[in-house]
Amino acid sequence: MRAVYAALLIAASLSFLPGWSWAQAGAVAPGFTQASKDLKLSMSAAGRVEVVLVREGDRVRPGQILLYLERDAEKLEVERRRLIAQDSAKLQEIKQKEKTLLEQVTAARALLESGGLSRKQVEDEEIAYRAAVSEREGLEVAKKREQVELALAEDAFEKRHLRSPIDGMVTKIAFREGESIAPHEPVIAVADISRVRFLGTVTPEQSRRIKLGSSVEIQLGTDTGAVSRKARIVFISPVTDAASGLVEVIAEFGNRDGSIRPGISGRLVF
Repeated sequence: MRAVYAALLIAASLSFLPGWSWAQAGAVAPGFTQASKDLKLSMSAAGRVEVVLVREGDRVRPGQILLYLERDAEKLEVERRRLIAQDSAKLQEIKQKEKTLLEQVTAARALLESGGLSRKQVEDEEIAYRAAVSEREGLEVAKKREQVELALAEDAFEKRHLRSPIDGMVTKIAFREGESIAPHEPVIAVADISRVRFLGTVTPEQSRRIKLGSSVEIQLGTDTGAVSRKARIVFISPVTDAASGLVEVIAEFGNRDGSIRPGISGRLVF
């Protein structure tokens, strides 16, 4: 709410400037604009920045890599784990052995019924078959474990990369190539200004006149150079601020051309 109060002071001070006058059109809620999404991105892993792929002002897409840390060790570990996981020669060998022993057990049981083999010989064949089954099952569990270890290695490699979670614009880069960063330290800021939010404040009595989803007008700047936008109410605070006695309201409007910058003071007319 402090930012809202600061905007109110700015709007109030502007009213004393020569030529300043707001058009009288219904109740108003002074406030300011902000990006619908303004994210400060960080890394979950520590390291030294190897490459920064964007500059301030660049448009970025969801999933786009913005920078990555030194990653040679993680890349090699992924390749090592992948080779281990892909090596199925031993498993294929024991599967073939198991198939052969099953055929021998089946034949031995037939010979046992005709008297061609003793029960001890048949039991020996069955023991060998069960041992092969156990070995095959153990190798299959090992292969599953290798797949998990490969996934963990791939995850560690991916954590060396910083990707944009949204479609937006790079507004700040805090670190450059060669610099070291700590986990969860803000690295790059990305903002989506294709939609803009207007944060305003009204009295509790006025808040009861506003409904979620209702259409309002946002006026930015002075009457002589005002910019007007149609917006929709997306939030009405359920509480009244104890310090100011005001209620916060938020309206959103489209800004595909980027003509409205975040941080502009104005008013919401309803």
